[in-house]
Amino acid sequence: MAENANEEQEDVLVETDHYAEESPLAYLFGDTARVKIISTFVSERGRDISISEIARLSGVSRSTVYNHIDSLQRLGVIKHTRDVSDGHSSLYQLNEDSEIADLCYKLDGITLQKLIEENHLD
Repeated sequence: MAENANEEQEDVLVETDHYAEESPLAYLFGDTARVKIISTFVSERGRDISISEIARLSGVSRSTVYNHIDSLQRLGVIKHTRDVSDGHSSLYQLNEDSEIADLCYKLDGITLQKLIEENHLD
């Protein structure tokens, strides 16, 4: 019975809508957790997202997001925007004032364009 429950849980994980693994930045730099997280912020530019949502969209665990969130803030790539639910849930977004974040956004677009061009040549 427990084996069957594990199979069902794996199916649920497959059905999640994380997309960072196929992002242009992941294609360029590999699909490390940090690249997936940055790709999520680039894709969700201008939108506040929670740790849980970052994890879901990135396809990484919440603990992995927590392991990287402070470093990304110190680098200026992302910023804390606000807290919800009496301070129990923090929201973040791509830091529009950051040169690093802007370059990540541009690099994502350039890489995507290159990938599109390559697919049209086949």
